[in-house]
Amino acid sequence: MPQEPKPKKKRVPITALTKRNICIKKRDNAKLRDEDLAREYGLDRSTITKILKNREKWLAIDPNSNNAKQKTQKSPKFPQIEESLATWLDIVLGEGAPVSDMQLQEKALEIAQTYGIRNEFQASNGWISKFKLRHQFRSGESPGAGDVSLQVNQQPTIPGTSVLSPAEHSYVNLFPTTYSQTSNTKSNQTSTLSLGTSTPSTSFIPYGTSHPTPMGTSYSPSRIYPIPSSITPSFSLENTAFLFCDYQNDVIGMNQNSQTLNQFLSRSRQLFRAVHQAKQKRNSITSVSIGSSFRPGYPEVSPNNQNFVLLKLYGRLIEGTKGAEFIDGLVPGESEDDIVIKKRRLDAFYNTDLKMILESRNIKHIVLAGINTGGVILSTTRSACDMDFRITVVKECCFDGSETVQNVLMDEIFPRQGVAVMNVDVILNELRV
Repeated sequence: MPQEPKPKKKRVPITALTKRNICIKKRDNAKLRDEDLAREYGLDRSTITKILKNREKWLAIDPNSNNAKQKTQKSPKFPQIEESLATWLDIVLGEGAPVSDMQLQEKALEIAQTYGIRNEFQASNGWISKFKLRHQFRSGESPGAGDVSLQVNQQPTIPGTSVLSPAEHSYVNLFPTTYSQTSNTKSNQTSTLSLGTSTPSTSFIPYGTSHPTPMGTSYSPSRIYPIPSSITPSFSLENTAFLFCDYQNDVIGMNQNSQTLNQFLSRSRQLFRAVHQAKQKRNSITSVSIGSSFRPGYPEVSPNNQNFVLLKLYGRLIEGTKGAEFIDGLVPGESEDDIVIKKRRLDAFYNTDLKMILESRNIKHIVLAGINTGGVILSTTRSACDMDFRITVVKECCFDGSETVQNVLMDEIFPRQGVAVMNVDVILNELRV
């Protein structure tokens, strides 16, 4: 009589942290038998043996990381996306900021694009659910939407106030981050700003408007400190330096392709050509190309600097790589008049010789163009103001991934602080004279 097949034992999933603890116990007590560990943890002896064979792997697990909470160690189909997304979540959740399913999908798609596998990876709802299950995130209900808000040790907030992460407060980011208003939470009716990226279907509106857009909340121009519209800033090319900031392959590539981005690049190339043509006629004009780059291994990047930690994670802007080079149409020449500044932070003045070069040429006026407005343009403008330079920002030749950030800076912040915001055609006309 044929024997009945033995019933297959049900697999008991255990976390990487549990496997780490098993290895620690065995390491601390060499006389401890595998059978004893199997009884203690409710596992088969063969499972314990397999775990101990890979003890170096499990002992290397960070017990405080999300990876330590994973119950399955089956390699995901897109491991590079999985690892990058988990690292990003560690940073954001460590700040106590909520993260929705939609934000997870948008960030995962952004990471996929940086790895060149956007067409293969869809970030489906099923993938997001399995990702959360693998990483054991604690979830809570998010009303008004079909997604789940992931939270870790969220701090209580005063009703009616906004929950902002430090990165959102500064608005300085090399990455194509957008800021949009999300629904209120049931617990305290608190408005939150969510981090995300634009999608290919996102529509754009011209800079300078104050209407709601899919990329950000609308804003109302200040009624407390009105800016007289009758004042037209003057523009002179005497003792002037044009600063072209972060027009690099990696920086452009980290922003979602759009009509607005393409228009910005087209107008920037037009200004770049006009400046170099005018330099041949006027000795009073200086052109400076400024770019960010890092040595291999990123020794300049502090773990406290979240912007650049992500650059390190993605392997961007490494010296000598194509990604760190200036884009076509904005490459400086090889003559001594084409000055190139290499920087390690957002601000073009920070720990560079830019100030010394400008002073040696008796430059009194700087004209800024570049990407991103809330990053290099804002940081460099603030430093230049403190150094008593006259500053002009070229509106169509500055780009930010957030329409709201772009509009607020161009229409509110810069004019109020004495920074001239000018149309590129006005400057082009001056350069052609």
